[in-house]
Amino acid sequence: MMRTCAGVLASLLICAAPGAAQTVTTFTTVPAGAAPQQPGQPGQSANNNAEPAHGTATLRGHVFAADSGQPLRKAQVSAFAPDIRETRRTVTDAEGRYEFKEVRAGRYTVSAGKGGYIGLSYGQQRLDVGLAFERPVDAGKPIEILDNQTVERVDFALPRGGVVTGQVVDEFGESMPDVQIAVQRYQFVQGQRRLVPAGPSSSTDDLGEFRLFGIPPGQYYLSATWRNPNLMANSEDRTAYPPMYFPGTENPTQAQRLTLVVGQALTDLVLALKPTRATRVTGSATTSGGRPMTGTVMAWSKAGFEFRTSSIGPIRPDGTFTVNGLAPGEYTFRTNSMGIDSEVAVARITVAGDDLTGLHLVGAPPSIASGRIVFDPVAPASPPMPMLRPRPLEPDALVIGIGSTRIGDDGTFELKSRPGRMRIDIVTDGMYETSGWAIRAVWLNGIDVTDSGVEFRPNEHLSGLEVELTNRLTTISGLVTNARGEAVTEYSAIAFSQDREQWTGTTRHQGSGRPDQDGRFQITGLPPGDYYIVALDKVEPDQSSDPDFLETVRSKATAVSIREGDTRTVDLKLNTAP
Repeated sequence: MMRTCAGVLASLLICAAPGAAQTVTTFTTVPAGAAPQQPGQPGQSANNNAEPAHGTATLRGHVFAADSGQPLRKAQVSAFAPDIRETRRTVTDAEGRYEFKEVRAGRYTVSAGKGGYIGLSYGQQRLDVGLAFERPVDAGKPIEILDNQTVERVDFALPRGGVVTGQVVDEFGESMPDVQIAVQRYQFVQGQRRLVPAGPSSSTDDLGEFRLFGIPPGQYYLSATWRNPNLMANSEDRTAYPPMYFPGTENPTQAQRLTLVVGQALTDLVLALKPTRATRVTGSATTSGGRPMTGTVMAWSKAGFEFRTSSIGPIRPDGTFTVNGLAPGEYTFRTNSMGIDSEVAVARITVAGDDLTGLHLVGAPPSIASGRIVFDPVAPASPPMPMLRPRPLEPDALVIGIGSTRIGDDGTFELKSRPGRMRIDIVTDGMYETSGWAIRAVWLNGIDVTDSGVEFRPNEHLSGLEVELTNRLTTISGLVTNARGEAVTEYSAIAFSQDREQWTGTTRHQGSGRPDQDGRFQITGLPPGDYYIVALDKVEPDQSSDPDFLETVRSKATAVSIREGDTRTVDLKLNTAP
């Protein structure tokens, strides 16, 4: 009988440094099938590849295999505190031990992972192991670390991931090498239910065989996407293979759903691709001034929630191009030229099997918006100048051709983007937020476009853009009790706008929080406004973006209004998730 694991964190012990008031909190979960774990000694420090940090706390623990209880060597461990923009990473030693020294005080998410195992965060308690589940539930819990604290026994028992193996063959039963294989699942993205990639992907080898591993428990659909071997060639082969779902359908609604429990292996699946006549697209690409463009034309197709390069055609000196080998489907054609100021041409076409001729791509120079950063006049300090990046509001938008720009010392900027409606974000060190700061409002000639976005049009230079930053952030925190008035430490708190228009899309008006080791949740950075907040015993990762789900829990929620800079304490009653 296969043993499976439902637990994650073995124990958590927090001790104050000598001379400080001592606080001890212990939390224990023993995974089913896992060997007993010893509190043990603190152990030696593992190699720490993170940049030196200036702090006074220590964080340490162990990583084990949940099925055997054996320590995992070279498991990756990370600790991330977004509020102070602190990221630490290390690997475990031969005894599965890790340690972070000189940790800055903050609220951290601690995660561990290793190839072949399911990566988990501290506090992901309920990893369902039966057949009645969709996927692991609950996000991780934060750990509040104070100066001079020693936080130890932050231990992880990692379950083995599921495995899916099989072979892809063509219409003659012969092996198909270099076919992209992935598992996908339905989830809500920006308020829409979509089939999105989940877990690792792979390619078939020379025998057409594949092996996917480290897959979390859940319900999936297996997809196979043919990689055109003649991307750059003027091939006379007119055969193409459209994306296929197991056991052999182009329609995902007719695909067979695969259910994986922890550590389960589904083997020897066979997926046969069905040939179709490949489409050839010919056309020309010219600049806005009528001159032939240079570079290549790339055809991007959408597979699940990802764009993939389906074919490439070089642009000839006279501006003409040919793109071969396209299976039926929808494509985004885009010219690819060198240089930040190069013109870009984009077109969407539908391929149905017949060749297409006369496609004319007309380039447009980058759209430009100039403006300045404005800081909250009552802010006690100014952050270092961030970077700005436009982000498409359209869920299916291709993000290629969208870059970021630095801000001048005087706060002025010139932002370049391809055409489209974009929301402006701030970027620092690869994140869409600056530590302790957030976008208060984005103004275009006196009009608030924070949520509606900025429309970048071809050959248009926008001016008068102001990005207003503030460090007077909102914070909602509190404790949660059950029907008997007892404090609980297993829940998720969700805050969402009272305005239904803010329930979908790339909204800023939603937030969630998980309890720390003291049972307190915290949601930071919501824009001022009127919200509902509710505590639920179980929330799946994507449910908070489902408008129907929010409508269901709205009646159980508490109404709360927050103003700029408010720190509100809202204690909640635990509710059962619908």
